Parts: sequence; structure tokens; C-alpha cells
Amino acid sequence: MNSSNINSNNLSSNNTANQHESIKSDTEKKFAAGGGDERPSKLTQSQILNAASSVYKYIKKYKKLPNYVTIAGYKFSMPEFLYLISVTTYYKHDGKNSQVTVKYGISNPSKPTGVTIKGKLVKSQYYTYSKNLIKFMEKYNKAPNYLSTKLGKMQYQTVIYQFSKLLNWSNSHNSKFPKYLSLNIGKKNSINKYIPKYSRASSSSPTTDSSKEKVPSSILNSKYNGESLTKYLNPSKNCQSTNAKIQSLATSITKGYTTQLSKAKAIFNWVRDKVSYSFYYNTKKGATGTLSSKSGNCVDKTHLLIALLRSSGIAARYANGQAQFTSGNTYGHVWAQVLIGDTWVVADTTSSRNSFGVVNNWKPSSAKIYGYYSSISF
Repeated sequence: MNSSNINSNNLSSNNTANQHESIKSDTEKKFAAGGGDERPSKLTQSQILNAASSVYKYIKKYKKLPNYVTIAGYKFSMPEFLYLISVTTYYKHDGKNSQVTVKYGISNPSKPTGVTIKGKLVKSQYYTYSKNLIKFMEKYNKAPNYLSTKLGKMQYQTVIYQFSKLLNWSNSHNSKFPKYLSLNIGKKNSINKYIPKYSRASSSSPTTDSSKEKVPSSILNSKYNGESLTKYLNPSKNCQSTNAKIQSLATSITKGYTTQLSKAKAIFNWVRDKVSYSFYYNTKKGATGTLSSKSGNCVDKTHLLIALLRSSGIAARYANGQAQFTSGNTYGHVWAQVLIGDTWVVADTTSSRNSFGVVNNWKPSSAKIYGYYSSISF
């Protein structure tokens, strides 16, 4: 166990890479639109309870919060974890056994503050507090600086400790809740001195914009043959690149970047990290619907990716083929190719293991490519 990071133990993998879909191309039927990611869209309450136990034990040992906790093979920041344990507490109090929908990208609080917390909290109180936390994070997409309780303003770090302690108890008592929870955390306790920071390596924040950046080499790339790019720059069915929200987001994502490659990488990272994979057949949402829901299958995630790229003046097209995923299964799939210089670069946002120009969740060497399209009708 690293003193900055932890893995929750005995967690069952939530792998969606063995899911598939059936689609039609413009000319013939294709088996396609498989994919998915080890990045889960939902977690079981049991998985979250195990993670809470790991976090609680870590805090007891190191006297601070970890930077992240790994659940179902994916690293969650502490604000994301706070959301998960808040929802789990809320569900358990109501006797609801549903899985918890993951909310990604929750930010750290701006300036955590609070008072010494000493006393007891009963079931009805931490139930109310969990609802307040959920409401705040869903509204602002960030963790609060403190939680108002009957014991005073509970600082952000202590809040995580409190709910981790609660769920750790539940995890060792057949998912039951205690009648009350005792806390004694001083305002200057070491727990409250450290603000965990975890930024996924995929961050789309500007870090470098060198004109010497090279396009990653891949057998999934194609050479540009000089054809007209008009159809790869204009909106198409389900790819609403001129939509006001799409254009505004594209401008925001690419702010601070000046090269086509750096802009494309930033857009790719945003779609990969901010839009979770969801299993269903063919197009259901298009680019605008996918942006609104922040979830989509490989077809809809590709619609949004291409729409943002085209809105930024970067030519992009659809690729459809059959791929053997790392799960060992072979399914159809949809991804994008993005024109950088004289190369159409592969871009598959369905897995956090992928990066711009690099595919890791399926095997490029054994892929069958059905074709490339400016639009898709399925």
C-alpha cells in the first residue's frame, strides 16, 4: 500500500468490454459498436463498502486521506468517492439495494474549513447529511468546504472520514447501520491538514503546445489521399457540430492550445473522461444528447467527439470495424479518425486506457476495418 494511494480489496471487476451491439452501415449490415471500458458507470454497494473500509483503515494508519481509491479497477478521487459513499448511505438508510451511478469529475472543495467535531450522530442525522451532500455535489460538481451538522461545521476531510467510518462499520455488520456514530476530530487534526489531489493523467488542461509534437504511430492510422475535406468538416446526421452548446464547449476545451494536434488531444481527453460508457444498440442520443446526458455507447461517444472536432475546424471521420477486445471476445466497434497533417489518426474514447492515437482495450493487429465514413446512419 502506497502512502498516497490505495486499492479497495476483494472487489469484483465491472468490465463492460464484453458488450456488443449490432449496426448497419450506409450500404450493408455490419456487426459493430462494441467496446466499453474498465471504467464503470455503476458500482455495487458492496464494492463501495469495501472501498470505504480500505479508506477508513488507511486514514487510521496514515492520519490523512489517500489521494484516490481504486474500485472495480478504476481510480476514484476523494470528491468522487465522497459522492459514492453519500449515495450509498442514503440508499442503505432507505433499504434500497440498487447499484450506485458513478459521477465523475467532481472537483475538490475550494477552501476546506470547519471546527472541532466531538459527539454523536444518529441514523436520521447522517441520513439527512448524505442527502445534503448529494444535492450539493450534483448541483455544483464539486465537494463542499464543510458540512453543517448538529456538532458544528464538519470540514471536508472529516466528512469523508465520518462516512468511511460509518460504512466500514456497516461492512463488518452485514450492511446494517449503527444506532449512532461517535466522532472526536479536532479542528487542527492532521486529517484536516492535507487536501488529497488526484488528477488523471488524461487531464485536458493545457500543459504543452509544442509544434514539434508527433502524431502517434499506429496500424489503425491512414494516410490522407488528398480528397476534399468538406464532408469531414461539416455537420452530419447525429453529428451536430454547429450546435451552440457543442461550439461553446469546443471553444472552452481548446482554449490555450494553438496546434491541431494539441486541440485534438484536449477534445479526445474530455470526451473520454467526462462521458461515461453506457451499453445499448446503435445511435440513441447523437452528439447533443450525449453531451447532455454525459454518457453514451461507442457510436454516440464518437458522434460527440467528431462534432467537437469539426466545430474546432479539425477534420474527423467515422471508422467501423470488428475488433478483438482484451476480454478475449470479438465484437464490432465504432471509433474515429482525426486528420492531423497528412495522417488520419485513430481516436477511440471508449476506454480510459486509450489515448489519442493509441488503442489498448482491443487488438489493432487483428482488427477488420469495414470502412470510413463522413456520417453513419445507424
